[in-house]
Amino acid sequence: MTMRGIFNYLPVISILIGAVCWGLLWIPLKFFASFGLTGNLIGMTSYLIVGLVALPIVWRQRKIWRAEFNLLLLIGISFGLGNVAFNAALMQGEVVRVMLLFYLLPAWGALGGVLILKEKLSKRRYIAIALSLAGVFVIMGGTTVFSQPFSTVDILSLAAGFCFSIAVVSNKKAVQIPLASRALVPFIFCPPLAFLGNYLAPTPMPELGLSIWILLVVFAFIWLFGATVFSTYGFAKVEASRASILQVTELFVAIVTATLIGGEILGIKEYIGGALIVIATLLEAMPAELAQENKSIKST
Repeated sequence: MTMRGIFNYLPVISILIGAVCWGLLWIPLKFFASFGLTGNLIGMTSYLIVGLVALPIVWRQRKIWRAEFNLLLLIGISFGLGNVAFNAALMQGEVVRVMLLFYLLPAWGALGGVLILKEKLSKRRYIAIALSLAGVFVIMGGTTVFSQPFSTVDILSLAAGFCFSIAVVSNKKAVQIPLASRALVPFIFCPPLAFLGNYLAPTPMPELGLSIWILLVVFAFIWLFGATVFSTYGFAKVEASRASILQVTELFVAIVTATLIGGEILGIKEYIGGALIVIATLLEAMPAELAQENKSIKST
């Protein structure tokens, strides 16, 4: 394969690298949790480190994104809240359950499309929403969901998926915000939101050795920053439908590694609910043209 051919595949490779990084995110988060760190404390340390570097870069591009400041603000807040909630859920709960509940993206994406992009829902998207909701219903225990309250981890997982979906939809609507600002603004908003979260649910900063602080810095710049750059670059170059399908890699990586490395066990409800959610995600990601083509073929 020529260098030009490899270059053409870079966006796809970037999305896959980002998806693998996010799918493995639970490993360093569980490691830091063993030293007494929480999702909020991660936001106040690792995200703050990257945020301080990101702030002057985003500020330097203010003349370009000024006209879409409200969208940049929405991207920053929604991604910031999503990161805090997602990290807290992974650090406290079972990885498989958190990831499956997080992937209620078809429903959240459709809702965001209606509210922000003023989209109209097609029959295909209604089916995707129904399947994803059915998947969550099964994962939560079926009819017992009505008699038992959601746990804090469950709420954090669902909230993280909702926030990320709003951020993705806002990214689609924005046309003037530079790629660097889109990728870096979450790191600016995450620390103050984490400070607020820690104020509402106080957790003292544990005593950490120098080696752990070094690992937090490495985690910030290599893992978080690297995965964000790869994902943002890929999403900017690949059509949304194809990117959504590739992003499902994150879910599979998380589930496989959590069962093989983390020792978690999947029950029948996780298998059934997860399958429904994956089908819904793939259906949601199908290009409208392809869906229309399939419909035409069936009608002939």
